[in-house]
Amino acid sequence: MTLETQSRNIRIVGGVVIAFGLAFVLAAWSPLNGLYTIFADIVIWPATDTHRPLSAEARLNMAIMGGVLAGLGAIWWAASGELLRAAPEATRKVLLTGAIVWFVTDSAGSVLAGAAGNVPPNIAFLILLLWPVWRPVKAA
Repeated sequence: MTLETQSRNIRIVGGVVIAFGLAFVLAAWSPLNGLYTIFADIVIWPATDTHRPLSAEARLNMAIMGGVLAGLGAIWWAASGELLRAAPEATRKVLLTGAIVWFVTDSAGSVLAGAAGNVPPNIAFLILLLWPVWRPVKAA
């Protein structure tokens, strides 16, 4: 993979992560809570209506998590530019480490919260995050 290809792929991942963050923020708004309840029905078994309507605390947590996720995506996007060109291997390792730490903590927390169904989507998201940074850039 060339540096240009890796940069483009990291930007793609950053854009996807930003989009997920914005979706969480929007789902915190009462008229769009359905976005979250569909997700909750998929990952929390058995599916019940106990998470409806969303409490103010749940909506606040969604807004905070959405902001953190959008910020994480922005970090990936920014890392794909000058930082990647200046230090490609260090940038790759930082993004790889962040992806693994996110996966382990998010998945463990999901299991502890009784939402082990969130682990398979986390695996898919981890694959997305690892895709552009798994291998070092080949020397030109």
